[in-house]
Amino acid sequence: MPLRSGRCDRPGEVSLVVVATDDAELRTATLALAPRLDQERFSGRARETLPWADRVTTMTPFAVVADGAPVGFGILDTTELHLLALTPRPDRAVLLRSFYVDAAHQGRGIGRRAAAEIGILARDVAAQATEVVLTVDEHNPIAAHTYRAAGFVDDGDRYLGGTLGPQHILRLPLPPRPN
Repeated sequence: MPLRSGRCDRPGEVSLVVVATDDAELRTATLALAPRLDQERFSGRARETLPWADRVTTMTPFAVVADGAPVGFGILDTTELHLLALTPRPDRAVLLRSFYVDAAHQGRGIGRRAAAEIGILARDVAAQATEVVLTVDEHNPIAAHTYRAAGFVDDGDRYLGGTLGPQHILRLPLPPRPN
């Protein structure tokens, strides 16, 4: 059974489902998704980033599922080298990358609800994690607002190594695991 962030039984509910290499139906539907053209430079598209994630064992690709259908995509990355510039404890963090909601499904709060589920899936991917981190380009205020509305915190740190310019580093603290 694929890892999931939660159940998606009622209309309007959102869950995150790991895109397994043997799930042809989910993969095909996910590969067809795309953000708006003006957003693609920030996140890419699953048709490019999913094959990349398949080749890297520390990356977990997932689909955003709403009303029973994939409507978005993202990757959780535990590669410490990718996390070194973003957090003082890369061994305790998960990086959210390549995250987007398909252009046809934007404007309905799906991105915010999906981002709010990230911590649940991150715990399944990396039990030792104490935070999820991401970078959001300074020229992408709508995404920054969406992440903050989902519980991510912008403490003023910046990542200056991005190809598109300075980026905000946002963090989602994860509560301690119950014993």
